[in-house]
Amino acid sequence: MKKLIFTSLLVGALAVTSFAQNGTPLTKEEKAAQKAKKEADLTSALIETGLTADQQTAVRETLEEAEEKNKEIKKNDALTDAEKTAKKDEVNSAKNDKLKQIMGAEKFKVWSAIRKKQKEATAAPATN
Repeated sequence: MKKLIFTSLLVGALAVTSFAQNGTPLTKEEKAAQKAKKEADLTSALIETGLTADQQTAVRETLEEAEEKNKEIKKNDALTDAEKTAKKDEVNSAKNDKLKQIMGAEKFKVWSAIRKKQKEATAAPATN
């Protein structure tokens, strides 16, 4: 009976540690590669959308502002997960409204489609 309990505990411990190892942190090189890919995708999307240089600058500023706000929300431990999600949704909605003003409705649709394809292409290799 003791052997059965010990074996069960050992198998359970091994299972837990094997699942915990799946979430290994990224190395500096991997983080740099992700950042470079993100920048390349953004630049490509801006060019494909056909925005002027001023519009591209305004879009980049808007995206950076939204990213900073989302980081602040994520760091705020006083908020619950539901509150964080709601605030991030507000920030993203405001960001999208501002992008629509900068680009115009038609170009925003093109932009959204391009970014969606880029995100799908980036997520696909990670799931395989």
